[in-house]
Amino acid sequence: MWKSIREFLKANSDKRFRVLILGPANAGKTTLLERLADSPAGAAIVTRKGKRVKEVPRGYDQRGIHNIDDEITYASNPAFIFHDSGGFEAGGVEELEAVWKFIRKRSLASPLKQLHAIWLCIPTDNDRPLGFLQSGFFSESTASVPVIGIFTKLDGRRTKVEVEVLGPAPSPSDFCDRAQEVDQKVAEFVNGLETQFRNEQYPPAGFIRVGNMDEVSMRSIALCDQLLLVTIGALPHETQRSLLRLTVWKRNRRMHTMFVLRRVLHAGTEGSIVARTQQPVQDEESELRADKGFRILMEVRLHLS
Repeated sequence: MWKSIREFLKANSDKRFRVLILGPANAGKTTLLERLADSPAGAAIVTRKGKRVKEVPRGYDQRGIHNIDDEITYASNPAFIFHDSGGFEAGGVEELEAVWKFIRKRSLASPLKQLHAIWLCIPTDNDRPLGFLQSGFFSESTASVPVIGIFTKLDGRRTKVEVEVLGPAPSPSDFCDRAQEVDQKVAEFVNGLETQFRNEQYPPAGFIRVGNMDEVSMRSIALCDQLLLVTIGALPHETQRSLLRLTVWKRNRRMHTMFVLRRVLHAGTEGSIVARTQQPVQDEESELRADKGFRILMEVRLHLS
């Protein structure tokens, strides 16, 4: 068994899992990728035709600036390659054609260039979240590339519902008394969206709901893990599933290593490594210094590897 595992790791050492992320502007796409890669804001590495884009312009994800063929990676988690559709808006015939051209080309590409999955971000804080899909994205099959529907910004939807149910200035007791009603209305809204998706000609292969992804927390990490599990379950071939499992393993190993090194860098030089990793964080400033030191080590490692 171990021999076959080693052979698989060796055969796939240069392969990375490639994802196309779709959705309108401000759908939470960039935030989702940063949380998945455990990366700070603005740390994306954009490669265009084999050359790194040194200065990514503001509004890069907006219409007319973005190039779907650009490769987006993160030094903190290089096992993934992302492609972003940019601001995929309602009635965008040219945008839709560019997306389909990319999907057809990449689904038949060589293993190193092949597209493995599509993540479709639907912002639930918008009262018309499906407007950008009116151009008929689900009228054609994506074949061996599964689509995962990601309902983003559930925290924004909850805020909207709270204002509707509780009013602009509710008392603390109102929150407690009517929290269940708020939860129910949020669930009804998202359930209705999911039903619409399932009734499409070629619906997504899986769904997930995420919120509060701006925050680095155990919950946001767990939601990223859930997204990866849903994607693994939707992949049609065992080779693809094994590649994503390998990618997840690399991610988890790196995050564990990061945790240990952060603690060691934070705790100073006295005592054993085990004891230093168990010391509590004293303050936010020292934790940030430790995090910065760790990322410098990772950058050096990447350049030397």
